[in-house]
Amino acid sequence: MNINKNHYVLCSQCDLVVELTNIDLGHKAVCPRCNTALGKNNIDMKPKAFIYAICSLIMIIVACKFIFIDIRLVGNFNGVSILDIPEILFYDKYSYISALFILFVLFFPIFNLSIIVILCSKLSLSKYRKRDLLIVYERFQHWCMPEIFLTGILVSFVKLMSYGNIGITSTFWAFCLFVFFYIKALIIFSPEAIWNEIHKNNFSGNSLVAGRTGICQNLKLCECCHAILPADYVKCPRCKQKSEMRQRSQIQWTIALLVTSLIIYIPANVFGIMITVVFGSPSTSTIMDGVIYMWQSGDIPVALVIFSASVVIPILKIISLSWLCYFALAARRKNTHNCLRMKKLYIVVEFIGKWSMIDIFVVSVVCSLVRNQQMMGVYPDIGVVFFATVVIVTMIASQKFDPRLIWDKPKIRK
Repeated sequence: MNINKNHYVLCSQCDLVVELTNIDLGHKAVCPRCNTALGKNNIDMKPKAFIYAICSLIMIIVACKFIFIDIRLVGNFNGVSILDIPEILFYDKYSYISALFILFVLFFPIFNLSIIVILCSKLSLSKYRKRDLLIVYERFQHWCMPEIFLTGILVSFVKLMSYGNIGITSTFWAFCLFVFFYIKALIIFSPEAIWNEIHKNNFSGNSLVAGRTGICQNLKLCECCHAILPADYVKCPRCKQKSEMRQRSQIQWTIALLVTSLIIYIPANVFGIMITVVFGSPSTSTIMDGVIYMWQSGDIPVALVIFSASVVIPILKIISLSWLCYFALAARRKNTHNCLRMKKLYIVVEFIGKWSMIDIFVVSVVCSLVRNQQMMGVYPDIGVVFFATVVIVTMIASQKFDPRLIWDKPKIRK
């Protein structure tokens, strides 16, 4: 992204107006108030992002074609491809989990990679087409989880070894490359650079004062394309999305969703997430049963990973978001140090929230592989539905929260 003189941005985290100057190659500009990344040098962004996105799409096509994990259980061989996993879940009448798998692991990542390829190619696109693609990209990005699924596969290997001999094929390494190229494409790709091709980011008719907040200058930030807008604009001229000065009403949504997730979290832990059938005798295991089993088997690191992702993270996320809502609404004495701590807490919550899905993916892999009808079978149980819903609801709750409220002084909140 070429930064010209008098190029201003409005920090999405603390609402500070910042003037950007030239950014050196390999460096990025950060907000002096909250250290949020505001821009980076995007020289050769398009060709690099295009290449990584193409490579990632090729790898996922290869990974979906063939068996990528197999297991030998009591003399029987069973192997699955990535596409077999949602099919088996659907066959077990868990179409909800099957749909989540298809969307989070395959559809959303592939669709976003395709958008990167289109926007970074030499295709002649109108600004309206670019706008629509960028809007879809931003909305899907929160729900892409191929790296979490890959981690879930590695965790499931430990549990699967207690059932039989595990084997991986070259297709598995193709999926690993898909995840690697996918992450590289996301890191390099800059939606802001494409938005600036459509239109400049500053729609204010007045001179901006760097170092002061936008709300003090009667300015607001477009939540979709991060354009700087006058407070009286109802819609953003660049992305055509509705914009508000502050989304204070969204805190009510956050609180309501947190209460909902807390209620759902109870049956998620009470009901089993897997049913193991050995010689026709079924036994149900909950999340904590799996943690205890791993711990007693000596797989302490894996037990800690599952316990952290499935128990600690959901609880801490609910507590943290509740504390953030209280701080934004009720805190009377706000200083830079406290606000910065709350901002860091929000960033952590936003980042780790979806990692709780790792237990869902572990269940999906194990239940898809262990299918010896005569000897042993593993099937999902109703608890996995409740737990997946908890993860989704808490993710929506964190997205509804407006982090700029952390920095607002009580006297200027309306």
